[in-house]
Amino acid sequence: MLTGLPPFYSKDKEKLFNNIKCGNLKFYNYLSNNAVSFLKDLFVKDPEKRLGSGENGLQEIKSHMFFKDIDWNLLINKKIKPPFIPRLNSGEDTRYVDVEFTNCTPKDSPIQEPFSQDHYQGFSYNNEQMQSQSKSKIEK
Repeated sequence: MLTGLPPFYSKDKEKLFNNIKCGNLKFYNYLSNNAVSFLKDLFVKDPEKRLGSGENGLQEIKSHMFFKDIDWNLLINKKIKPPFIPRLNSGEDTRYVDVEFTNCTPKDSPIQEPFSQDHYQGFSYNNEQMQSQSKSKIEK
């Protein structure tokens, strides 16, 4: 959201996965030092050392220098005016959504076979529970 692209972006799925596991982050020069620090801390490869992964994870994130100007109590109580409020004619108004997406034909993509974690080997998080849940749904 800070740069307009995911951090390890590639159109090639294999390259994307490899970038996530092995790639180095590149930071644009328009990002503040606090933003770069925040992103680096979020993308630490070792999940035990990653920002927000500890017992006080949420507090760790909230107290990072990137958020130094945020008054969390005001934010939680909705006392901070948003910098942009979209003007919509209805709940279906898509004027703020790029035509690249609104011109796409919607397509349902249900899982047809048991969900495999094979593509995610080497990642710091594998959801074995999701794999077993998807198998049981397919078997029903």
